[in-house]
Amino acid sequence: MKLLLPVLLLFSALNALAESTMFKVIADSKDTYVEFVSDAPLERIVGKTRTATGFVELNPQSNGSGARAEIHVDLATLDTGVKLRDRHMRDNHLETDLYPEAVFSLTSLKLPENGLIANERTLVSVKGRMKLHGKEREITPEVYLTLSDTSGESALRIESNFVILLEDYEIDRPQFLLMKLSREQQIHVDILTKTSQASADLR
Repeated sequence: MKLLLPVLLLFSALNALAESTMFKVIADSKDTYVEFVSDAPLERIVGKTRTATGFVELNPQSNGSGARAEIHVDLATLDTGVKLRDRHMRDNHLETDLYPEAVFSLTSLKLPENGLIANERTLVSVKGRMKLHGKEREITPEVYLTLSDTSGESALRIESNFVILLEDYEIDRPQFLLMKLSREQQIHVDILTKTSQASADLR
């Protein structure tokens, strides 16, 4: 009996690993975007990019334990609709020559007890590390996951909203005529990931 429990635990861990699915971000997809919104007094600035890369690996039927994810966003492609403002933001504040990307790395994911249900938008508990402008901070974004299957290909849609403070990442906050930024930046994420080897058993 003493030997049986470790064997069962090992079998359970191996079985969960075998069922994990690798989802990759669909780069430059019309279904993918990352957006920031700055609501400073007298000026609202919205910047958006569709240039994201990365992956999510999880077992959709598990509780989320052992999941991995990393999302990279090319900051040099952020578009606010004003080219001069974009260049100023890249060169003087985000310093994209030195820090070209924002990177989110998952540290914890908690799924519902029965995992994800196909075609059901599900709020999940997420913790991770955000690397931006050479600084790294822990964040707990609001995240919704939607699992779907089309023609034998699994897809995982990631929707997220969270707020970052510019001072947390030592980003100068411009207050002059060309661009005024709020200290709080609202981040909205809608990312489509897919795998052509749909190993998940969708319910």
